[in-house]
Amino acid sequence: MIADTSPIGHIGPKSLPTNKTNNLRLQTDQFNDKLGTFFSNLSWTDRQVLALHFAERLSPWEIHVVLNMSMSDVLCRIQNLQKIARQSMRGSRRPTTPELSLK
Repeated sequence: MIADTSPIGHIGPKSLPTNKTNNLRLQTDQFNDKLGTFFSNLSWTDRQVLALHFAERLSPWEIHVVLNMSMSDVLCRIQNLQKIARQSMRGSRRPTTPELSLK
């Protein structure tokens, strides 16, 4: 049966309540999104350099050509982004567990 031409019918078990009041509510995300915060604090150019270098695996020379930036600016931005990412990862790590000893 093709999904585009099939009639829309009841989906799910028949034991679901049929009343219109639904007590299910989405809860707000309690997780602190550090990665989202990291990306939201970056400029558009920094996000482009980050995506091209780490996701697309372009060399600094290729980024220099694609974004029409100076080579030194590209290299400085990559180095700065690596530094910010390291600091962010270091800050998000859980504290180390205490060492156990038999005394």
